[in-house]
Amino acid sequence: MNIKASFFLAATSIKRGNKGTLAMTILIMTLVYINLVFISSVFGGIVEAINTQSINNQYGNIVIEPEIDERYIKNRKAMELINTIPGIVGSSAHYVDNPIIRYDNRSDGMDVKSGRWVLKSITPSDEKTVTDIHKSMIEGAFLEEADRYEIMIGKEVAGGHGGDLDHLSLGVSVGDKIDVNFSNGITREYTVKGIFSTKSTQVDQMVFVTKKEMESVLDVHNWASEVLVKIEKLGSEDEYIDKIRGLGLYNEDIKKWSDLMGFTSSASSSFTMISLILGAIGTIVAGVTIFIIIFVSVVNNRKQIGILKAIGMRESTIILYFVLQALFYGIIGVMFGAAIILFGIRPYFISNPLDFPVGWVSLKVTFDIIRISNISLIVAALIGGFLPAYRGARESILKSIWG
Repeated sequence: MNIKASFFLAATSIKRGNKGTLAMTILIMTLVYINLVFISSVFGGIVEAINTQSINNQYGNIVIEPEIDERYIKNRKAMELINTIPGIVGSSAHYVDNPIIRYDNRSDGMDVKSGRWVLKSITPSDEKTVTDIHKSMIEGAFLEEADRYEIMIGKEVAGGHGGDLDHLSLGVSVGDKIDVNFSNGITREYTVKGIFSTKSTQVDQMVFVTKKEMESVLDVHNWASEVLVKIEKLGSEDEYIDKIRGLGLYNEDIKKWSDLMGFTSSASSSFTMISLILGAIGTIVAGVTIFIIIFVSVVNNRKQIGILKAIGMRESTIILYFVLQALFYGIIGVMFGAAIILFGIRPYFISNPLDFPVGWVSLKVTFDIIRISNISLIVAALIGGFLPAYRGARESILKSIWG
């Protein structure tokens, strides 16, 4: 194989070829590459938004629940020591109940509305170190430590505000009074202090009161139905679970946020699978495009191929000549596409994220996505260029010269 001869022929063919065809080919390869990276990055961004929502608004990184057959975590000392572990941002202890909540607005003739929702108690200062619910207030204000007869509710409970479950909501606003019938039979009236929207339907169906208020209802003190823990380094949950158990929480059920995702985890897996399928289709399109371009080039240069073979050029040299053309298109497509993605599209979506139901979604352009897209397009170009080149180079000299 004469590699220099192959390079010379490929360079000459590209230089002397039709400039419009060359530009169109490069444009197609660039668009295919952008499509590969963009689709993977968008779906990666959706999965990241789902995970971020779960960590920042629902579970933290680690969830501690009572041991089997127990309603509460009663190891007060261990719960107090959690925040002393280096690398833990904060922890928030919750009491959890599932009361019936009732709203009676007879003054304007409306029917009484009621429903059963998850109610959690919070210590507001602790909650702010673990979740971002305090950043998601759309009406009213976040709870304060001393609040006793105020309640904070999600938009799916309140109604309006673009919620998906308006037909099940109470239809209340800040300042309205609602009755909460706890599971132990106690009923109290609360004033709606704030309404929040986290873009997580599960969280937006929750209501919150302060820890002091909940303890007065349940007649307990410094226990918890669950404790959420936030850590600095995502992915280190197992390490911190071991450290938390070392505080004396040996029998409690301690889980990572990812273990509690349920349906959301299945949705994330589905997005990843769709991304892979669309990426594979894009790679095939790139290969077919190169195949057609090189096939046309081989057909148009059959006489030249025959002459080259007649003067003693090897088939492998001729095949490499066309493969190098295909490789050129692939490499240029990668270079232009990567530049557009990294310096144009990605910065734009960072500044202007997409408003999805699961949260604000930006492009998650990772090294792995870039690497896989690079390899996919180059391999597609090589295969798409090799097949027609091999077929053309294998023809007999006479058949090539006479067509």
